[in-house]
Order: sequence, then structure tokens, then C-alpha cells
Amino acid sequence: MKIFSKPISKKIIACCMIVFSFFTGLSIKSYGQNNQFTVFAVTDLKRVFEDGYNLPEKLEKIELIGIRNEFISGQFVINATNNLTNVTVESGNLKNEQSGDIIPADMVKWNFVGSIPLSSNTPNQPVSVLERIAPADYPDYLMAETHLNIQKGEYRSVWLTILIPENSDEGIYSGKLTVKSEQGEQSVPIRVKVYPLILPDERNLKVTEWYNTRHFPDMHGIDTPYSDDWFAMLKKYAVNMAEHRQNVFQVPASVIGISKSSEGILEFDFTRFDQIAEVFWSTGKMDYLETGELFRFGEEGWSGTEIFPRNFSVRDAKTGEQITLEGDEVLPHLLQNLESHLRQKGWLNKSYFHVKDEPSLHNAEAWRKASAYVNKYAPDLIRMDAIETTYLLDDIEVAVPKLDAFATWYDTYREGLKKGTELWLYTVGIYQGSLLPNKTIDMPLIDCRLMHWLNYKYDATGYLHWGWNQWTDDPFKEVGMHIGDGWHVYPARDGVLNSLRWELMRNGIQDYEIFIMLEKKISALKDSLGTKFSWIDPEQRGKEICGKVVKGFVERSNDPKVFYNARAEVIEELMNFNSSPGVYIQTDPVEGSALTSRSSVEVYGWTEPGTTILLNDKELPVSREGIFLEKIMLTDKQPDIKIKATNVDGSKEIIRRFMVH
Repeated sequence: MKIFSKPISKKIIACCMIVFSFFTGLSIKSYGQNNQFTVFAVTDLKRVFEDGYNLPEKLEKIELIGIRNEFISGQFVINATNNLTNVTVESGNLKNEQSGDIIPADMVKWNFVGSIPLSSNTPNQPVSVLERIAPADYPDYLMAETHLNIQKGEYRSVWLTILIPENSDEGIYSGKLTVKSEQGEQSVPIRVKVYPLILPDERNLKVTEWYNTRHFPDMHGIDTPYSDDWFAMLKKYAVNMAEHRQNVFQVPASVIGISKSSEGILEFDFTRFDQIAEVFWSTGKMDYLETGELFRFGEEGWSGTEIFPRNFSVRDAKTGEQITLEGDEVLPHLLQNLESHLRQKGWLNKSYFHVKDEPSLHNAEAWRKASAYVNKYAPDLIRMDAIETTYLLDDIEVAVPKLDAFATWYDTYREGLKKGTELWLYTVGIYQGSLLPNKTIDMPLIDCRLMHWLNYKYDATGYLHWGWNQWTDDPFKEVGMHIGDGWHVYPARDGVLNSLRWELMRNGIQDYEIFIMLEKKISALKDSLGTKFSWIDPEQRGKEICGKVVKGFVERSNDPKVFYNARAEVIEELMNFNSSPGVYIQTDPVEGSALTSRSSVEVYGWTEPGTTILLNDKELPVSREGIFLEKIMLTDKQPDIKIKATNVDGSKEIIRRFMVH
């Protein structure tokens, strides 16, 4: 029997659904007016494979936290249940629910995520740590395309990059991201909690990514070195690096022009050197310059025991021809002139000089000789190299061990740190020990962020990576022997495309800076209180929180909830300094320590005058200076310490948790 002579309208169906839900009490979740695709949020710490492999937990909305002047990331997914055409995304303003302030739509950037084929996985890594077994397509780059066709069954992720304006009001900002296609549209809600803190422009972590310009002709269509177009492209490189909080840049010493006068005197032209340096300085975000290296390995290469000054191409003023001179004839003069030039430019104290990259124990004596050679002719140059041995710490100002060497010989490197040697770390994905954080395309995405939690936890004040754009001929199709570790950006005709790994690396550097913000707050408190508070360790609290995610070089959590809870805790600790009652707690041993039952923990504290302190419901006496001290015994039934501070302005509760067995 025909009940309706005409098709039922969408409006009637929608009304019926509302009535049904009202009388039944059942909620009907709908992301839009059609069933052509679904949209859902996921964490930004996991990859979304296009075939839905090991899909991250689906979330109803994008929920993010951040502070002013910080970039934050988010991710959502479009799952096509039928073929979709001309798909795009529309982002609007995010509005503060309390004040009405907005984060403008142009601060909410989005990109479709593109995938890269891998035929094999990173060597030396157990299957358990790989995100997926190759061959497979791995999501990695932020696409330039703003409109796509999406095939039925495909999961296409969309990456969000949001810059929180420095003058934003605190509070919750809400809005939505709308996916539009020829088959209809759907939206996903977004909420951003902004804390009233400002991420400083100052960069405390020194970060360098080594770039090259040899791809300018084939990737960017720029055939003439040092032309206006060449420098314009280099400026795009520099701006991208600066936006990702890189603050150390390379200027190769090979661009210094060398000529031999008719009188046989060597002359040095720093024009190109200065032009390249000024491109990076002009970003206003760069703090240090790297240059060198002027030595070479012997005929056996890195595996040999010899290191020599390299030869130089020199213009002969008499003939106008290029001649080759041996290193010992050029290098003493070049080093002296380089040091003098850097001093004249005001760059000497912010320049690092590489002697020879990656010496190990078998060629350490040759490297020490080369380092002494540099120091003889340019004693004020700061020497820095990636090293794979502890033997060189007395001959270098900035030691940069590879992560596996850093982890293996950490105690020895720490001794160098105590003697004044600056300590960084570097990574080369395929040569790294297994289970350590890594940045090849098939390793957990969160590793790129946690790398800089390692920096903080282990007092490494810098990070070096050899591959910003060391591309293969087609990095979209061939990842090369380094499984993509040779680059963090992808080529575009008019610049570069960011990768997920590059975005997460920037976020990790920001995390490092937030830890430093907390450390500085505690240092300021300590300085204000006087010598009776010499027990305050400004680093302890940040490292306790860091340790909830990064427990060691190998042991770490890949759980997004654990990570973001810890990050929120750092921010909340900072916020607590801005409200009364003022209180600071420090324990010995540190929070999170493993204890046997009935072990004692010493509690040290400071609070402002007029504050009552309860420790596990016991009131503690507070001295005139604000000191309170207590030793408390913990058991497996009472493994936590709970401090409640109360005064006329309010109260705070502080908890320190321990593992008691």
C-alpha cells in the first residue's frame, strides 16, 4: 500500500527524529544532513592511516589547551562512506565563551595530510615500536591542496595549526570546522582553553636543522646561485625554520672567497658569507650561527684514523685562474681572518665552529689534533661537533653526542657538563639504538615531541639534526636509505611543505620552554626568600612532571592522555604562582619514586604568612619565614602526600604520588 505519494522531505525526517528523541529520551548523534561521510576528532599525537589501520580513538570534539603566543596542533578525520568530490574545509573564528574575545579564523590554519610510501621499515628497531609494518603508505606531509576528492572507505586526516594571539583573553574559545563537498557538509566542534600565560619569544633550547641549497634548480626552478630569486627562497627557508623555533643556522665556510694576490698574499672575501647570514638574522628569531668544517677524513673515510686539513680552491690574481692550495698553506690565515671577521660583525660569541663531523674513538686522536690546530690560530672560536665518544670532552666547548651515545655514557657526559662543556644531543634515525625515540617516518609520531622532553630531563641545552631538506630526487615517492629521516619538510615550487614530524618537533620545543618558565619562577622565589631556602631546587618540579611521561631514555609513555595531563600540570603549576595562598612543596625523594612500604619521605615547604598547612590532614607549624618541614611514612595503602594550604584568600591542594610496594 502506498502511504506517501511524494518523497518525504529532509525537513519532515529531521522533525520526526527530534520528536522521537524527545519522547524516547534517546539522543541521536548527527554530524550533518547526509550519510556520505563522517567527521570525528582524534589526538594530534598519532598518525591516521588512509585505510583506517590502527585508527586512534574517535573523539566527539577537538579539545586543545595552550598559552598565549604558542602554536598548538589538532587533528580530525573525514571518513568517506561514498566517493566524495571537491572536499574542502572552512574554519571560522573561535569565540571566548566568557568575554566574547576571538581567535581570528586566519590564526586557525588547516591542511589535508598526505602519505608517503615505505617499502621497508627503519632498521635496528623491533617490530613492537614501529607504527606499522612496511610496505604501507605513511601519513607525513601537510598538503598544499585545499580541495580533494576522497574515495569511498578512505580516512583522510586534517591537521590544524593554531597560533594563540599574545593578547588573547583567558578562557574557553569555541567554534567549529566545517567539511564541505559536493555531496554535502558536516562539522566538528572545537574548544581551546587558553591560559593567561605568555610563551616568551626567547629561545632557551638551541636547535639546528642542517639544510642545503643544491635542490634549488630541480625543486624550486632557481638555476642561478646567489641571484635575487635564490636569496628570496633562502629567506623562505629561514622563516619556516624560525616559525618552528629553530634558532641556530648554518653558513658554510666554503662560501668564503679566497684569492692570492700578485704579491702572494692570501685575501678573503666574506661577501657571500655575510649575505647568507643576514638572511637568517633578519628573521629576528635566530640566536647562533654555525660554520666550518675545514677538515676531512683520510682515504679510508670515517672508518680510518686520519683527519687532515682540506684543500682549497683559490683564485690566482696573476692568471685569473682557480688553483688548488693545500690546507696547511691556507687554513692558518683563513682561521685567523674568520675569527677576526666574526668579531668585527659582533657575531663571534654567537658562532659555533665545526672541526670534523662525527669523530669516534678510533679517530679521536686525529680529531684532537685538528681541534688543537683550530684553537691555535683562532683561540676564541667556539668549537662544536657531533661526536660518538666521551674522549674529546676536554677539547671542545659544545659536545653533541648521538642519542644512543648520550644514553650509554650519560654519567660521563654529565661530568663534562660540570666542567663547563655545553651538552647537546643529535639523532640519525637508522644508526640509533633500538627503543630510543626516533624521527623516521614509521616510528611513533609522539617521539618527535618527546625528544625535547629528553632535552629537558637530561640537561641537554641543544639539539642537532642533520636533515631539514636532504631530499632524494622525489621525496614524495622515495624516502631513501634514511626512511625520511633526511628531511622534516617537503619541496614545493614556491617553498616547502611542513611534515607532521616538523610540527610535533616545534610543539616539543615549546614544551621545553614551558618547563624553563616553571624553573625560572621557582628560581625567582628562591632568590626572594634568602639563604634559609637554599634547599629549593628550581629544576626538581619540572623534572618530576617530565618524568611522568619520559621515565628514562627508553621508558616513556606514548599515551596522549598521559602526555597532555602532564603538560597541563606544568601550566597549572605556573598558574599557582599567580594566586594566593602562595605555597611551594619539595620532597626527598622526588615524586614518582619507587619506595618500600613504611619508607619515609621528607617534605620541605614554604608558604606566605597567615596560611594554614595540613599534610594528610595533620596541621603543621609554619615558621615566621614561612618554612614548614615534616617527615612522613608512606605505605601501600597510603602512598600519597596531600598538602592543603588555606588563608583568607582561598585554598590550594597539592598532591605528590609515590609508588609504594
